[in-house]
Amino acid sequence: MAAAKHLFARLPFELVTMEAVAAQAQVSKMTVYSHFGDKETLFENIVSATAQEMIAALSAPEGEGGLRDRLAAFGIAFLDVILGSEVCAMAHTLPMTLRGNRSLAERFYAAGPGRVRAALAEIIAAAAEQGELMVDDADRAADDLVCLWQGSMPERLAYGLEQPVVLEEIERRAVRGTEVFLRAYRKAVQHCGAGEKQRRRLGC
Repeated sequence: MAAAKHLFARLPFELVTMEAVAAQAQVSKMTVYSHFGDKETLFENIVSATAQEMIAALSAPEGEGGLRDRLAAFGIAFLDVILGSEVCAMAHTLPMTLRGNRSLAERFYAAGPGRVRAALAEIIAAAAEQGELMVDDADRAADDLVCLWQGSMPERLAYGLEQPVVLEEIERRAVRGTEVFLRAYRKAVQHCGAGEKQRRRLGC
């Protein structure tokens, strides 16, 4: 998988072959086929493993800071993966491939982005049920948070307009994005303590 990830980051999906992956990994071609069956399944496994790295951050203990610390930790794990040079390079070459292959696009989204967004939305929905946040749609709130974390950095890295991001910058972006998100969605909860007319206007 490491060998395949290395190749997918440097070549368009169509140009990566199972033979090339075997050579890069210094194993036989049959070894690669016996584990994954085909290139699409190999790629799906890479995406799924990458997503699991990010989702694991949501399973960590909440810590003293509760929701804020949990979301910030997830943001750090998320940005550490997607701002990595290999993932950025893959994201730069994949769109055209995925648009031409609906089945692969669906498998890619389900294994990676879909799983990550669903896990994040689940945490946000649970926080809303406990009265920590006020959200109209947990899925859209998850999108808001991801956008606050990453901004335009993935595109700028993919286009070579930025140098590789260091850990300090990743942490700064994750913490800042989380704090902006919480100020917006917790402010709504605070407003729900206002008068009846204002509560109706806010949908409380």
